[in-house]
Formats: sequence, C-alpha cells, structure tokens
Amino acid sequence: MNIRLCENGHHFDQSKYAQCPYCNPAFAEVNRTVPLDSSASSFGSAFGSDAGGIGVTVPLQTASEVTVAIVPETETGRRYDPVVGWFVCVDGPDKGMDYRILNGNNSVGRGGTVQIRILSDTSISKENMATVTYDALTKTFSFSAGDGRNLIRVNNAPLRPNQWCDLKAYDRILLGRTTLMFVPFCGGEFSWE
Repeated sequence: MNIRLCENGHHFDQSKYAQCPYCNPAFAEVNRTVPLDSSASSFGSAFGSDAGGIGVTVPLQTASEVTVAIVPETETGRRYDPVVGWFVCVDGPDKGMDYRILNGNNSVGRGGTVQIRILSDTSISKENMATVTYDALTKTFSFSAGDGRNLIRVNNAPLRPNQWCDLKAYDRILLGRTTLMFVPFCGGEFSWE
C-alpha cells in the first residue's frame, strides 16, 4: 500500500491509482466534490455560483437520487447545522446504526429527499413516513406520523397518521420492522444558542 496525499487534500492508494480517484473520475467509480464557484463545471451553474465556496457531491454513475447539502451561513458565521440528538436503531435490519437529528423538522423514511434515511427496512415508506422536530426556542422534541400506510408506535402506543407526541430521552419508536431509540443532546441542560 502506497498512501499519497493529492494537491486537493485527498488520501489515495497510489499502488491502485495513478492519479487521485476523487479528483479524476476516470480512475474510479466514486463520488467527488465539485466546488460551486464561477470556475466550476456546469454543476456550479445548476446550483448557483454564489454559494460561498460550498461544494456539492456529484455521483459519477447515473443515478436517480442525488444528495446535495448546502447549509447557509448562520448569524454566528457557522456553515454547519449542529446535531441536537440522535436516533439509534436498537432492533431491525440496521441494528446499531445511528441517525443525526438537526434543528427544526427532520423527515424520516427510505427515500432520497428525507433527512433521516433508513435504507434497509423496505417496510418503511420512502417519503413522509414521519417527522422528528427540535424546537430551539422551547428546547423540546416532538415526533409526528406522516400519512404512510404502516403503523407507527411510540413506546408501544400507536401514533395515527398526522398525530404527534412529545419525545423524551430513551423513547422507543417502531417504524416498520425497525425500532429506534431517541437520545437527546440539546434540551434543558444544553443548547447551541
């Protein structure tokens, strides 16, 4: 193994690739980051060139779902949205996986447009399965069922379509064949503000 650092800061195995596979798509089937500035390729113009140097990950193979994350700069100058809590899969196909919860509304499902994407459980709806919300003003979490066909349970109590409940630490949520445990980070003791 011959690990090298390219001029753009990527580590790659030079015994496998003559050039950085992240910078040169001809050498590997991986995603690469394309900057969204005026010197970028046609991808930059598709998403606007005033993104302040933020990049977009562009898949090299043809795919129907593309994830683009652009987080605007906040009043404090941060270019990220810090975690406020997590779901941890304690039972189901993705047992052991964790899912970050961010401020505001976080949609839950299997599809490419949701914020919390649970891929391996096909009994979970692609879109609008559920939403977990963190309200920074009241420092509270809530969970609401979408209008999907499958029943959702919070601590074994059914949550009907478009119904919501408050979330407390270590609540268990059953979505399809997946059980998620809620782990808050922000709340009464701590907040990012």
